[in-house]
Amino acid sequence: MNIRQINDELAITDFLARQGFQPARKNGLDWWYISPIRAPERTPSFKVNTRLNRWYDHGTGEGGKVFDLAMRLHRTASIREVIQLLASNSFSSSSSTFHPIRAKKSLGHGKSPVRETDSLTTIRVLEAKPMEAGSPLSAYLQHRGISMGTASPYCREVSFTIGERQYEAVGFANRSGGYELRNSWFKGSSSPKDITFIDKGKGTVCLLEGFMDFLSLLELRPHLRHTSNFLVLNSLSQLGKSLEVLGQHQKVLLFLDQDQPGRRATERLLRSEPNSRDLSSFYLKHKDVNAYLVARKGRAKQFRLGLGHR
Repeated sequence: MNIRQINDELAITDFLARQGFQPARKNGLDWWYISPIRAPERTPSFKVNTRLNRWYDHGTGEGGKVFDLAMRLHRTASIREVIQLLASNSFSSSSSTFHPIRAKKSLGHGKSPVRETDSLTTIRVLEAKPMEAGSPLSAYLQHRGISMGTASPYCREVSFTIGERQYEAVGFANRSGGYELRNSWFKGSSSPKDITFIDKGKGTVCLLEGFMDFLSLLELRPHLRHTSNFLVLNSLSQLGKSLEVLGQHQKVLLFLDQDQPGRRATERLLRSEPNSRDLSSFYLKHKDVNAYLVARKGRAKQFRLGLGHR
């Protein structure tokens, strides 16, 4: 069983139940939980959309598929160990397990079966337009610590469909024409999946896992936009595609995540790329660059409020 099969066949609600987490309330397709990935809270802010089989934690701004959640909960386990855990019998054959209705039709001897409802789970991009100030998507970026001035040159407001329903998200294009898509409850991508290379003709390149980290780095280190190229993996699974681009640069600056997969990738690149440097020390106590930015802005806001009460 691989990661894609796990994400397709295992319901997040089932996985959480097996881990001992039950929803605090159910609102149609949305099940709300006390967040399982941070300190206990009074009001549930961790949402699972049972139709899309996606989770989103409003307290941290994180979200994704069941495998992302499993990696988040089992932070000391390797990717292989988490795959084995999720593929084991302890997580199979639940009556409420998510299946995107992958019924198969027989087309006769020697012909491949057809997935009748791929269209129900496939993301289809309808339109990509410039970011609009004051829109809900710009408010979402602001919540993540990203200003419109930073985001607008690189992001689009993307309309897309999943099945018959239409949605909007912040879109970040990759080099093959696909989009990374984010909004307050959704984290996904349209095909094809690929890396994003922002070439400014410099000899230095900054490597990051996701586009929120890229935008956060521009907020925190604005001078880099004038001195560096940027390579955004859009997933650690794309790391192999980055090696040719990295090899074309005199300096490789690493800003990868602080979780176990991110640290392993950093260590691998430090060994294989002699001109690489790990510059993640400033967000050492946070998962990634964006988590550090959000925490820093939160502290600044608390400080301003404190001054106002004097």
